[in-house]
Amino acid sequence: MTLSQTDRYRGVAFLVFRYFALRRELSKLQRWARTGKHRKGGWFEHPLSQVGFAGLSALILWPFFGLHFGGLALAAILTSVVALHELGHMAAFRLMGHNRARMIFIPLLGGIAIGGRPYDSRFEVAFVALMGAGFSAFLVPIAIAASTFAGAEGHRLAAALLATLAGFAALFNIANLVPVWKFDGGQVLRQICPGPVALALASFFLLSAFLAVGWQAGFSATFLLATGAVFSLLSLLTMSSGVKPRHELKPIRTIDRLAMAAALLAVFAIHGYGVLWASAQLI
Repeated sequence: MTLSQTDRYRGVAFLVFRYFALRRELSKLQRWARTGKHRKGGWFEHPLSQVGFAGLSALILWPFFGLHFGGLALAAILTSVVALHELGHMAAFRLMGHNRARMIFIPLLGGIAIGGRPYDSRFEVAFVALMGAGFSAFLVPIAIAASTFAGAEGHRLAAALLATLAGFAALFNIANLVPVWKFDGGQVLRQICPGPVALALASFFLLSAFLAVGWQAGFSATFLLATGAVFSLLSLLTMSSGVKPRHELKPIRTIDRLAMAAALLAVFAIHGYGVLWASAQLI
């Protein structure tokens, strides 16, 4: 018996994931054909393996921040921020009824949260996409308050580490909200905007707000103009792209559309404040 399968993917992370996923699928088929038994799960996505991959990613990032204790702390903080972001997506999958949602952490390339079934509705797509940054939106105010308290008590090192955590989490997540299809912000806007004109206006507003936060945080005008140009070009190039679902998704209701828009603005505002606060504390 011969089995064949075609697939489409974009990006190195998906290529690596699909390689191991297909190897595991073939191994399970061979085991089932020989013994008649099906074995669930696999070592690659086992929680202990994922913790090991996260630790390996932090070690790989360590030299980029300097081979000293401070560099190791920064690498660990950035790895934790990425893991918490993907944990938010995974939690959203579970809330939407995905019983087998899981998170795959690929060293240096980041992580990816995977649901247990295809998306069912546009609201589900928007909710899962937003919850990556939405989950960390609860963390940033707590880290800011804890850093302020530690500083007031004279614990300067703890205050600096907590401020760094707040800054990294805020910057990483607000960057994920830019209106590009591959980013979470672009995914949310695609689902809640009723047409191309509304999508273009919302994208322009969100990108302008992102650049305004960067300006207030102290980034140079040249860097921000280059960043805005790159994101604008990517937004235009990816406006009509994307993976089409096999079945038409359920339309999003007006009340859900407004609720997701309000949630997007709230999450953006929280992370924007986190970036400005952290830049004032650490510079």
